[in-house]
Amino acid sequence: MSSIPLPPGWQGFLARWRQDFHVYRATDPDSAAIRARHMQSIGRLTPLMMFANLAGGVLLATSLRERVPMWELAPWLAMLLLVCGSAIHNWWDHLQHPRAEVSPAAIRRAVSGATLFGLLWGGAAVAWLASIPLEQQLLLATLVVGMMCGGAFALASVPQAASAYLGIITLASVVALLRAGGVVYLNMVVLVLVYGCLLGLCVLTSARIHTARLVSEREAERQGQLVELLLRDFEEHSADLLWEVGCDGRFSRVSTRLAGAFGRSEAQMRGTGLIEIMVRQLPFDQPETHVNRLAATIAAGKPYKDLIVPVQTVIGPRWWSLTARPLEGEGGGIVGWRGVIADVTDAHLAQERLEHQAHSDSLTGLANRLQLREHLQRAVEDVQVMPQAATPFALICLDVDFFKAINDALGHSVGDAVLIEVANRLRGSLREADLAARVGGDEFAIVIDLADGTPQLHAMARRIVRALCQPFRDGDHLVSLSVSIGIAIAPDHGTTLDELLTHADLALYEAKERGRGRYELFTPVLGERHRRRTMIAQQLRGALDRNELSLAWQPQVDIASWRIVGAEVLLRWQHPTLGHVSPADFIAVAEESGQINAIGAWVLEQACLGAANLPDSISVSVNASTAQLMQEDFVDLVARALQHSALAPQRLKIEITESLFMDAVPVALANLHGLRALGVAISLDDFGTGFSSLAYLLRFPFDVLKIDRSFVLEMMARDDARALVRSIVEMAASLGMGTVAEGVEDVDQLDVLRQAGCAQIQGYLVARPMPLPQLELMLIDWKQGAGRPDLQATRTPAERVAA
Repeated sequence: MSSIPLPPGWQGFLARWRQDFHVYRATDPDSAAIRARHMQSIGRLTPLMMFANLAGGVLLATSLRERVPMWELAPWLAMLLLVCGSAIHNWWDHLQHPRAEVSPAAIRRAVSGATLFGLLWGGAAVAWLASIPLEQQLLLATLVVGMMCGGAFALASVPQAASAYLGIITLASVVALLRAGGVVYLNMVVLVLVYGCLLGLCVLTSARIHTARLVSEREAERQGQLVELLLRDFEEHSADLLWEVGCDGRFSRVSTRLAGAFGRSEAQMRGTGLIEIMVRQLPFDQPETHVNRLAATIAAGKPYKDLIVPVQTVIGPRWWSLTARPLEGEGGGIVGWRGVIADVTDAHLAQERLEHQAHSDSLTGLANRLQLREHLQRAVEDVQVMPQAATPFALICLDVDFFKAINDALGHSVGDAVLIEVANRLRGSLREADLAARVGGDEFAIVIDLADGTPQLHAMARRIVRALCQPFRDGDHLVSLSVSIGIAIAPDHGTTLDELLTHADLALYEAKERGRGRYELFTPVLGERHRRRTMIAQQLRGALDRNELSLAWQPQVDIASWRIVGAEVLLRWQHPTLGHVSPADFIAVAEESGQINAIGAWVLEQACLGAANLPDSISVSVNASTAQLMQEDFVDLVARALQHSALAPQRLKIEITESLFMDAVPVALANLHGLRALGVAISLDDFGTGFSSLAYLLRFPFDVLKIDRSFVLEMMARDDARALVRSIVEMAASLGMGTVAEGVEDVDQLDVLRQAGCAQIQGYLVARPMPLPQLELMLIDWKQGAGRPDLQATRTPAERVAA
C-alpha cells in the first residue's frame, strides 16, 4: 500500500530537519564528539533541575494531601523520587568518567528519561487539576508551566528529548484543562498550545545554533591543528626563507639557510640592510626599479605580498617573491618587519612564456592580433597627444592571394608551410624596429615608422612584394606565391586605431580588385566608396517595406521566328536620396549582409505573379545568387511561388553563375536537381567569363547557356571572339542546351549570331528593360508586325529603341 505524499512545504521542512539534526544519529567520530558536548550541556543543569523537580514534587504533595488520596499521591511522589535519583546517578557517573564521544543510544536514553518526567508532571495535571480547589489549581498549573519551561530549555541541546518532554506536558495540560470545563479553561487551552509551540520553536532554534557552534569550533580546532602541522613542516622542509629586520632595515635574525642563499656568512649578514643587500644582489641586466618598489613599500609601513625582486645568487639569476608584515611594539609603532622569501623563478619564467605565447602567433612566431593592437594603440596615442612631434607611421595589411585554393589543392600542411615561408620572408624584408604580425588565417600586418618619409614606405612595399611574389617549394610541391598589400598612413589616413585598420583593409581590397600581386595606398576615394557602400547597406534594410524595389523586364527574342519567347526580370532600386542605385552596387552588399534571401524571395514571387499575366508562350528568367541556392528550403520557396501564382513550372527559368561551382556546395547542387524535378529550367549565366570549365556542364545538365555581353561586343572586331561564340553555340547544341546572347545592340551582331546558330538574343536591339505593363503593350504591338525582322532591318538603332 503506497503512502500518501506530503505537501511540498512539509517535504522541505522534513528535509531541513534531517539535515540539521543528522548529527544526533550519525555514527562518525565527529558526530559522536558533538553529541558528547550536547550531553555535557544537559549534565551541567542536571543537579539544578533534579532539585527543582524534587522541591516541586514535595510542595505539590504537601498541598494536595488533604484533597488527593494518599494511595494516589504516594506512588506518584515515589516514582518522581526514583526518576530523579536515577538521573543524579547517571550525572555522577558521567562526571566521574567523562566521555569524549557518545553513541546515538545515549541520545535515545535521554529521550526516554525526558519522556518519564513529562509523563509524571503531565499525569499529575490530568489526574488532579479538575478535582481540586482553585488555589491548589493555581499551584499545580504554576508548577507544570514552570517545569514545562525549565525542562524544555535544560534539554534544548538534545531537541528530541526536549520535544518529547514538551509535547507530553503540553498535551496533558490541554486534556486537564478540557476536563476542568468552563470558558476560562477553554481560553487557557489556546494559551497553553501557543506557549507550547513557541517553546518548541525556541528549542529547535537553540539546538541548531548550539550544533552549528560546536561544528564550527571543531572545524576551527581541526584547522588549527592543520596549520600547526603545516608550519612545523614548513620550518623543517620548505625551500622558502624566513627573514626579520629591525626598524632600521637591518637584519636582526639571520638563519644559516638565509645567509647561504645570499652567498654570505651569518656574520656578514648581521648588520646589513635588506635594501642594501638586495641592490648588491641585482643581476647586471636588471634595473633598480624592483628594489626601489620594495623600499617604497617598506617606507609606507603596510603589509605586502608577493613582491617580485630579481636577485643574483650562488646558483645564478633567480626571481624571489617577498611577503612581509610590520612588527608592532607596545606603543603601536613599527619596530621591524618579518616575512618570507619564496623562489618563484620557475613560475616567473613560465609566466613569461605564457605572455610570449599570448602575444605571439604559434605557427609563424610573429606577433599576434593582440600584440599588434597594443602596439598600434600606443603609436596612435603618441600621434594623438603630440601630432606635430610624433613620428608618422604606416600600417600595412597583407594577405596571400588564392590561399584557399592552395589549401584545398595541396592540403593544410602545405598551407601552413606557405604561412611560415611568408613570415620568414617578411622578417628578411623588415628592419629590426618594425613589427610584423599574423592577424589570422593568411592575413598579416606590419607597422613601420616613417622617419625618412613616404619614399621609404614605397621602397619597402616594393621590396615586400618582390620578396613574397616568388615561387616556394615544399617537398615535391612548387607553390606560386602572390600577395596583395594595402597601406594606411597615420596621421594622414586616420588618427584612431579603427580608422587605420579600416583604411588599410580598403586599400588591400583595391589591390585585389586591380589584379593582386601589388600594393595600394589608401586614398580618400576609397573611403568615399566605403562610406557609400556602408550607406547602401544601411538603407537597403527596409527597402522592401518602403516599396523602393521594383522589377524591370527585358524581352528575349527567338532569332529564327523573331518572336518574343521570354523575358529576364532585373531588379531595380530607386532610393529617395541615393537616387537610382545600380544592382552592381547593392546586390553584393545584400549578399554580404544576408538580405539577399528576403529580396530574392520577393523577386521570385513578383516575377511569377507577373509572368502569370503574360501569354503562355512567354517564359520568365530569374537570377538566383549562390547564397539563395545554399538555402535548404530554396526548392520549397520556388514551389510555393509557382503555386501561389499558378504559373506552369516550364515557364520559369532560374539563372545561376559559374561561381556556384567554385565551392561545389552539396546543398546548392541538390537544390538544382530539385528544381529540375519540379520542371523548372536552369540557365548558366555569363558563361565563359569567370571560371569556365567543361566539367561544370558535365556535372549538371543545364537547359540554357547565356553568352556574356563581353563576347558579343568583341566578336565584331576580333575573329577569335567570333570563333569562341561559335564554339559555345556548337557545344551547347551538342549537349542539348539552348543559347541566349546578351547585350545585342545592332543588326550586324544579330547577323553574326544567326550565322553562328545562336537560338535567342536579348539586348537594346530588341528593347531596354521596362516595367511589366510596357512589356504587355510591346507584346501586343509585336503581334501586329512591329517586330518583324524586315522592318527592324530598315530602322536605325535609335528608331528601334524609340519603337
